[in-house]
Amino acid sequence: MAISKRPTTPTSTVGLHWQITDDGSRTLWNERLDESYHSGCGAVAESLVVYLLNSGVHARFARGLESTVLEYGFGTGTAFLLTAADAVLHGTGLRYRALEISLLPAEILGELKLNDSSAYLVDQQDFAELIEVAHGLLSELVEWRGKLTRSLTSGAYTCFLRENIALEIFVGDAVDYAKSDCFDAVYFDPFSPASCPELWNPRVFRNAFDSLKEGGTLTSYCVKSSVRHDLSSVGFEVRRLPGPIGGKREVLLATKSTQATL
Repeated sequence: MAISKRPTTPTSTVGLHWQITDDGSRTLWNERLDESYHSGCGAVAESLVVYLLNSGVHARFARGLESTVLEYGFGTGTAFLLTAADAVLHGTGLRYRALEISLLPAEILGELKLNDSSAYLVDQQDFAELIEVAHGLLSELVEWRGKLTRSLTSGAYTCFLRENIALEIFVGDAVDYAKSDCFDAVYFDPFSPASCPELWNPRVFRNAFDSLKEGGTLTSYCVKSSVRHDLSSVGFEVRRLPGPIGGKREVLLATKSTQATL
């Protein structure tokens, strides 16, 4: 059965509309693509489960370990803000690199309202404080974004939040990003394969693979068989996990095996 569309309201940017998701948090709907940035079933819930929890980053923070994350598709910054808030609450550090074709302007980011979310209990864990801290970090992110020009040229832009949170945003086409690095996790969150097929292919997955440490993870909302096949073809061990309650039935976890030789 098709999922009904949630009501939307326009933003100051033509073609972008706010959508209230089922957990009360906001996401954006792209009119041209007819697609939302996050699941209409819950933007915060999706980001908590698919990215922060499934990636193992939350578990790393709980052990007091600094973490590094590479995200394909920064969007509204929801996944970053929740991850950064988790680092703050655990008193550890985060280096976060995001690949984004066009960074949203400050006035839109400022309307995100993460603390409207009711997604406090996830996997029997209480994330109420984390969501509040994330909303405070949003104010700092908006202030930083407001100091930049509205339309950014291609290149790297760095933002420091609190003492140990470093955000690097690479504005440009993520297809061309091919820097081997040492990240603990990849949050793979571009628009769907139907809307953005150029990012869902073995070349891009190989670049993501090369960016991960041994044992690192790539997480995504998409479990299409072709995506799982292409991830496996570059060396990932791929499996499906249960999705957020009330959202997608299954989501994806791909691990860079310590035995990988590709």
